[in-house]
Amino acid sequence: MVSRFEEELRFGLHAFAQRSPQGGVAAKAPTKAPTKAAKDPPDTMRVLCLHGYLQNGDVFKQKTGSLRRVLKGCEFTFLDAPHEAEPFPDATGEDAEASASAEGGVLRGWWSSGENQCRKDGQVFVDELSKGTMEWVRPAQSFSYFGFEEGVTYARAAAAEALGSQGSFDGVLAFSQGCAVTTALLREAQSMEGHPLASVRFVILVGGFVPKDPAVAAKLRGDGDTRLSLQSLHVSGVNDVSVPRLRSEALAELYEPSQVAWFDHPGRHGLPNGTGAFKQELQALLSRSRGV
Repeated sequence: MVSRFEEELRFGLHAFAQRSPQGGVAAKAPTKAPTKAAKDPPDTMRVLCLHGYLQNGDVFKQKTGSLRRVLKGCEFTFLDAPHEAEPFPDATGEDAEASASAEGGVLRGWWSSGENQCRKDGQVFVDELSKGTMEWVRPAQSFSYFGFEEGVTYARAAAAEALGSQGSFDGVLAFSQGCAVTTALLREAQSMEGHPLASVRFVILVGGFVPKDPAVAAKLRGDGDTRLSLQSLHVSGVNDVSVPRLRSEALAELYEPSQVAWFDHPGRHGLPNGTGAFKQELQALLSRSRGV
């Protein structure tokens, strides 16, 4: 009998094999060659990396250079999200920090705003809270996600393809949108046999948040009682106006409290350098994950 996971994995692999640039999805395999932080020790850990909106695997790799150097003994695999991202019409300096120029390749996202999609289709989206029509909505502020399920399915299949028959992932490094996808994958890994994230021991979630879309948020929360039991480091910018700390705290509540750690940096919506106190937090996370 074919399991649910095997069926969804086949669907995901077929999905990104059939996609074309015209469809707004990467035609190439979404995995990047593993990147090693140091010469492999016997206990090398494999880390899956999920970027944020208006990024891609290559951009995220560039932005995590100093952080990866701290995570000695880890091997990193970067994925590309399936959807081509729509630039912000009201872009700010904070957006520039989080994303990158087109020189980094096609910029992507794990989902887009349903409100914006309705507008492009010639429909009028009415906000159920204010009962008023919505202007252009950033994906992180959206109450109606477009493409989230496809994003999660794509990430699951790409992670499984990257692993092949070799071992499993030990950790996840994610930023912004990638944190929500990571949490969704970890939640389903609790009940899916053979899931590529079933053996994950730690996560680093930078600028993460619980989606405002009620249906998507429910997927992350699961039954509402079972916490995700693994080491988690939640990173928030003191001056982050896109994702204030309160939204990151809501995400942290989905993880086992006794295994949650925090780091607040003075910046905005972006990744801090892997130096100073942040370096110490990263090293401590690795030690806890290895049981040292």
